[in-house]
Amino acid sequence: MSTHGTLALLAGFTAAGAAILALDAAAPVTVHALLGVAMWAFLAAALALQPAPVRRQVLVLMCVATALEVIGSLVWRAYTYRLDDLPLYVPAGHGLFYLVALRTAALPLLARHARPIVLAVTAGATVWMVAGLVRPPLPDLLGLVVWAVFIRFVVRGRYPLLYAVSFVMTAGLEFYGTGLGIWAWSPVLPGLMLPAGNPPACIGAGYAAMDALTRRIIGALDARAPRRGSARAEAGGALPAEASS
Repeated sequence: MSTHGTLALLAGFTAAGAAILALDAAAPVTVHALLGVAMWAFLAAALALQPAPVRRQVLVLMCVATALEVIGSLVWRAYTYRLDDLPLYVPAGHGLFYLVALRTAALPLLARHARPIVLAVTAGATVWMVAGLVRPPLPDLLGLVVWAVFIRFVVRGRYPLLYAVSFVMTAGLEFYGTGLGIWAWSPVLPGLMLPAGNPPACIGAGYAAMDALTRRIIGALDARAPRRGSARAEAGGALPAEASS
């Protein structure tokens, strides 16, 4: 995908995501379901333009993210959606989000300035975490935990620019979604008794962890089928060359 294509995908996803969440804020169940169908149609169109390795990487990430959504929302109740379900647009939204993050992190302009971008995002994440710790009535301790996760990936991970891009995108999505009341985080995580913000600070670190898990899964799949997967295994996935520098 060209630079113009990536920017068009980013703009389209931003506009579609903002519109779908805004419409869903007070939508009845039927409209709620139709919004999910629209997001899946967008995902199908976007993936059709990608090479096969990218499609596979996005689909594996969607499986990982959806499993974590079921555990985090429906089972653990760390956060809940407005209608107390898992909206149909959420799995597709994860796929589009990840695809957009991959392509955005591969933009030549961002790749050339990867280090200052990562440093700036890390500094912003640290300020957000500290602000969460001093906010009333409870400190955002979950924010401290995920901040540590983010730092670990930025320092030792293979794709710090991708982590920084997905962190910024997640922050915007979380503030927008919780502000509309589409989902809400529990003030204290069930079982752990760990206070959390709404949204928790630095929650974007989750995408760094999911990206790492996705690549491990793909590597394991390729190891089981070396003749078919040898061309993909070298990169551990489908991250464009610019973003892996």
